Amino acid sequence: MARLDVSRVTPQIGAVVAGVTLEPGLDDASVAQVRAALLEHKVLFFRRQSLDAATLTKLASRFGEPTPAHPVEPSVAGHPEVLALDSDEGARADVWHSDLTFQERPPLGALLFAEEVPAAGGDTLWTDMCGAYEALSPAMREFLAGLTATHSPSKAGDYFAQRDSAGEKAAATAGARVCHPVIRTHPETGQRSVFVNALFTDKIDSLRRPESDALLGMLHAVAVRPEFTVRWRWEPGDLAFWDNRCTMHYALRDFGTARRNMLRVALEGDRPAGPAATEPS
Repeated sequence: MARLDVSRVTPQIGAVVAGVTLEPGLDDASVAQVRAALLEHKVLFFRRQSLDAATLTKLASRFGEPTPAHPVEPSVAGHPEVLALDSDEGARADVWHSDLTFQERPPLGALLFAEEVPAAGGDTLWTDMCGAYEALSPAMREFLAGLTATHSPSKAGDYFAQRDSAGEKAAATAGARVCHPVIRTHPETGQRSVFVNALFTDKIDSLRRPESDALLGMLHAVAVRPEFTVRWRWEPGDLAFWDNRCTMHYALRDFGTARRNMLRVALEGDRPAGPAATEPS
């Protein structure tokens, strides 16, 4: 087992990992190195991989327990853990978000594999929500540490409608509402991050709606500062592995009628905990 070659993409977030072939039989030492790199860089990129729905699921299981593909969107036939993000079927992710934060236990992270990508366009951006937290004033951090926010799929409106034309799955999740801390403590690193997003966070609890809207707007503006982001230009065979607990992402829809087809497997996560729940007594 050779030591992995990990190269930063930006000083803040993202790294390219070379020297490893991602496969279901990946050895334990390499798995540990990848996990350590993920905690440090928050999103990892691997070039020239050869995967399909079955092998992607088995690979993901080396890093955690794969979740069902999605509560609303359809899975790949025969592979209930794999979500096909195919632009020809209306798949989109062009709002800054962390995945499925309207769930009690949002995913730990996800592995996204590029099968077919446009000749130009279709990049994905990630942003470091720990960087957003650190950019806030001490007084603002203290204020936010005691707050929770409500997350709901209904906040996304008809975002998933094209892939759920009958509306059956959307109807089943329409009433889902969950409260999470506005400031989340990472269960492995102990780092604090801002844990709200434009797609699913409806309102900061205990604040009036205009106050909540203003505060969420400010937090979003801080979170997507260019210095906290990384932008990835996809090639077929690329795989991205990100930590959903402390990042948001955004997929550009700037490629017209070209096709962009990706496979994604998410990993079971834990219930988000705020600073008060993780500080020693």
